[in-house]
Amino acid sequence: MDYSRKHTQRLDEIFSYSKQNFSEGEERITVHAAVSRFAFFYEKIRNLVDYKDEHLIRKAAVLRILKRLLILEQDSRQIAEQLIRELIAARYLPNGQIPVSLIDDIAWRVYKLQLVQHVAAGDDQHLDWLRAMVSVEIEEALVASAKEKALINFLFDRVRRSVKVTRANLDESDLQLQLYVACFRTLYKADDEIVGFKLLRAFLPEWMSPQGWMDNPRPVAERLVAVERRINLQLKHPLAQRFQRAVKPWAVALNMLVQAIDRKPEDRGAIGKRDAMRALVSSQAEERYGTTKTRVRRATVRAMVYLFATKMVLALILEGPVEWVLYRNIHIPALMVNLLFPATLMFVVGQFIKVPGADNTDRVLKALDELMGDETPSTLTIVAPVRRSALAATALGLTYLLTFVVTFGGIYFALEALSFTWISTLLFLFFLCLVSFFAYRIRMSAREYTVIENKVTLWTSFVDFFSIPILSAGRWLSRNISRINIFLFFFDFIFEAPYKYFLSLLEEWFIFAKEKKDELQP
Repeated sequence: MDYSRKHTQRLDEIFSYSKQNFSEGEERITVHAAVSRFAFFYEKIRNLVDYKDEHLIRKAAVLRILKRLLILEQDSRQIAEQLIRELIAARYLPNGQIPVSLIDDIAWRVYKLQLVQHVAAGDDQHLDWLRAMVSVEIEEALVASAKEKALINFLFDRVRRSVKVTRANLDESDLQLQLYVACFRTLYKADDEIVGFKLLRAFLPEWMSPQGWMDNPRPVAERLVAVERRINLQLKHPLAQRFQRAVKPWAVALNMLVQAIDRKPEDRGAIGKRDAMRALVSSQAEERYGTTKTRVRRATVRAMVYLFATKMVLALILEGPVEWVLYRNIHIPALMVNLLFPATLMFVVGQFIKVPGADNTDRVLKALDELMGDETPSTLTIVAPVRRSALAATALGLTYLLTFVVTFGGIYFALEALSFTWISTLLFLFFLCLVSFFAYRIRMSAREYTVIENKVTLWTSFVDFFSIPILSAGRWLSRNISRINIFLFFFDFIFEAPYKYFLSLLEEWFIFAKEKKDELQP
């Protein structure tokens, strides 16, 4: 039995989309290979101390470079050209393939950002958000995304009538919006900034047509403040996670199929043939599970390096000196425990992170059948949480607070029994929270293709009671760690600007030397 011709034909058309549509005769931007090696090495070192998911690293690099160039340069075209060249040098973009004409396309995006920044309609946090939105916009302009958009629309169209919500006052437009956001997140692991830009484009279409407001940017700048609030409400919707869980089996099935055909385009002929498509997805699932194991190991090592390096710095500039000043003594056992414990715990936890199995693949194949069949996928109902009374909410809040008291109180008394000073205890708790949250994030990464919910047992409930406070604290620290990360301060404010200036001069020298060499030719 084959799948629906209507859906498979649409999918086949999506696979025909080209990656990039540049004219053949256009001049390309090229960066010297030696400069690229230096820049690539720098990015590798920096990314070790700035822990981010791999698929978000390029976007983060765009934002970081853009922020620096906006401070050092006023000409939007100069900013755009330097931004592209740095991305090529760091191998975030292919060398010798990006056309020079794309500089102007990026320049006007930078220019409208400069105009709105000059109006200063919002606070510093709003301007940070705006720069993040433009960074996503720039990355999208540099890396073709037509195929991704079409796949998201395909998934959304197939499941839009298959998800219902009960016990919630959610109108149809909000339901469809949350469903689209869930499709976007689950299919491509989009973060808040990427989803936020999609919503910005929908809520404020004028942003993509600045020619009409560049002469008077204030009205748009002021509307952007309200749009940001509206976007944040959608991103923080109380049912967002439940929507993502609902669409995940279908998203994973489609993602597996896309990955299989992207890897071997000759398998595109399997589209429309049920058994052949199922075989592709099943094979891809097994390969992805193996890749996930490798990614978990790599992420664990990165986290270990980050934790050990950060702890070394804090031990040298904070823990040791403070203990010496206060106690005229450095408690070596506590110092060694704090130095070795975070990375060791990260290693141990990483060994227990598991990847999906055969039962998960069976569920993915079932989702593929639903997605590609003639019928609308079976309805899945999202049940909103029960609205609790004030008394029940207060009781649960106090219980949640009790978990913090019991967990952190128990750890504190255990460390005190081991003669830890208050500074050693504080650093131990700090890194325990970070390790726990890093481990949680890595585990979630390992569950990227998992579509079967974990069973709730007495043991998992017991573990949750003690781990949730640590994970919550770790999440807060992880979100704010860049503000206190001394390595990032060194790289971004002390080292990066002069280093990139040196690379720019080095490339100019290579160009000059080549010109002189050409002059010597007969």
